Amino acid sequence: MKIERIAKRGTLFTFQEGDSLFSQDTSVYLIDVGDKLFLCDTHVGPKSMAIVKDHINAEGLENKEIIVFNSHGDWDHIWGNCAFPDSTIIAHESCRRRIIEYGEKDLERFKDKYHDGSFGLKLPNLTFDSRLSFEDYGIEFIYAPGHTVDSAICYDKEDSVLFVGDLIEYPEPYLQYENLQEYINTLEYIKSKKADVIICGHSGIVDDNLINENIDFIKRQMK
Repeated sequence: MKIERIAKRGTLFTFQEGDSLFSQDTSVYLIDVGDKLFLCDTHVGPKSMAIVKDHINAEGLENKEIIVFNSHGDWDHIWGNCAFPDSTIIAHESCRRRIIEYGEKDLERFKDKYHDGSFGLKLPNLTFDSRLSFEDYGIEFIYAPGHTVDSAICYDKEDSVLFVGDLIEYPEPYLQYENLQEYINTLEYIKSKKADVIICGHSGIVDDNLINENIDFIKRQMK
């Protein structure tokens, strides 16, 4: 497990091989905005989220409201939702639909191999169409289809940090969405934000060089 401070109000948790049954490096990002905490993605279950909660308690933040954001509906980003039974869980409206359609199937398919603690699916309970802003906190959630049809990003305006889920990956993106031009448009949009820090779901902190390589890869698939 790697825990590192990002800018003024962010903490990046990187789950590594040995931290859970799911061996791929996976990012979970916590933003402390004062009286609330925004948590981007929840990994593979409550045991993983116990590490995050222990950190929250150790920092004296346990009395703050936790608002969860799901970057998309893939199981390795949402199974820990159930560790926050009373929390608002934000996602794009198509993310909720995907979890309703595929969540139980994914649970049955992967739970014996990857599940992290006793849990059930918890759906997003606050969805949005194009964007959802918390202006008082400088936090914005933006629909950004590409890796999947339901992908979205979290933009911390105050820290100039983008959490982009699986939209950017090393060495190349994993394509689950048929509209490749829209994926390219999303990656160009991410570049246009000129964020100081870009955090992705499985490749840590990335830069425009990797984004350009991802774009080139997608363009080659379009030929």
